Amino acid sequence: MADADFDDRPVDVHSPEVPEGIRQAVLARMRPGDVLWRCPSKSAPRGPLAAFGFGRRGVVIEWWLVAADGDLVEAYWEE
Repeated sequence: MADADFDDRPVDVHSPEVPEGIRQAVLARMRPGDVLWRCPSKSAPRGPLAAFGFGRRGVVIEWWLVAADGDLVEAYWEE
């Protein structure tokens, strides 16, 4: 994943990078002026040494629906 893909950024809800389940949930709540944000972060460590903070880390993408006034409407993520 490129470094730019680790930055929080607004995305078009109809972009192919938005998973279909997330898109449908967002469209059900989205109002004019709302913006969908893509917010990646590293997941918790996994593996035998995870309890010590070591191990493989994946990337978790959170999708934030933000109202026109800047308030968070809802957060979504894939499991």
